[in-house]
Amino acid sequence: MKNKKTMGSLLLLGLSMALLLSACGSATPTMSPEEIMTSIAETVAVDFTRTAIARPTDTPTPLPTPTNTATPVTPTIAVTNTPAGTQVPTSIPGGQDAGVWVSSNPADGSNITAGQPFDVNVTLMNTGTTTWTTAYAIKFINGERMSAPETIYLPIEVPPTKSITLTVKFTAPSSGGTVRSNWQIVNAAGTGFYSFYFEYNIVTP
Repeated sequence: MKNKKTMGSLLLLGLSMALLLSACGSATPTMSPEEIMTSIAETVAVDFTRTAIARPTDTPTPLPTPTNTATPVTPTIAVTNTPAGTQVPTSIPGGQDAGVWVSSNPADGSNITAGQPFDVNVTLMNTGTTTWTTAYAIKFINGERMSAPETIYLPIEVPPTKSITLTVKFTAPSSGGTVRSNWQIVNAAGTGFYSFYFEYNIVTP
């Protein structure tokens, strides 16, 4: 009986020592503070590397370049009508002859009694660079002269940009209808540089 107790005690003691030795053998050795910091740094670096690999590269998508569509421009051509005349500037020594019709009174298109004399006051402007002298004139070219003088000289000089009013004495035809009388401004050499006309409705009484 005593031997059995002794054997049991020895067996229990041996088992305890085995467990103690086993526990001591599996214990993790204690790390110094420097080793702990190094381990943490390595772990963080590994995590950053894994994150960089897992995350796709951010490639910016280029925005489309706006394209400006030009609007076609339609040129506007300004047409200037010269009333009652045609401009044909003439270059002469000392400048250029040019003129323009300004007005007629009675106006073109007025009714004139057949067979009756009537006066027309015509105003012309010097648009050239020469001075119109008293050797300049207005001259009948063609159409209905209606008994007016063939040539009417300027009574005074007309500098550039100035106007002059001349009186033309007509006698209306005896028959009704529309009549037109074509004239020119001519320089001292007799060269015409501006054409104009008179046009009236001849009516019978």
